[in-house]
Amino acid sequence: MRRLAPILALLIFFTIASCHTRVVSSNRPMQNNSLELYQKYTFQTNDARIIKMEVLKMDAENIYGKTKTGEEVVLSKSNVREAKKVDVLSSIAVGLAAIAAVVFVPI
Repeated sequence: MRRLAPILALLIFFTIASCHTRVVSSNRPMQNNSLELYQKYTFQTNDARIIKMEVLKMDAENIYGKTKTGEEVVLSKSNVREAKKVDVLSSIAVGLAAIAAVVFVPI
């Protein structure tokens, strides 16, 4: 069991680190269907600010959303460098599958 502790710790770390799915980046530019309404995203702007918000509305130029504190945010689409979607359920599923593989596969 002592040999499995570092492996389990690494699996937990990678599961937590992989909770975000990158939907907009320099390789994947913003499209009309890149973001889903009423979903939470983490945006990085061109001036390196990080904004975490729920997307409420979009038009051709702006993204409208609300932060956890209730502050309304209007973000220009041209100012978005990167957008990541929080995807906890799939990360948990991957982590559980990895732990099951470690436990049930003989070494």
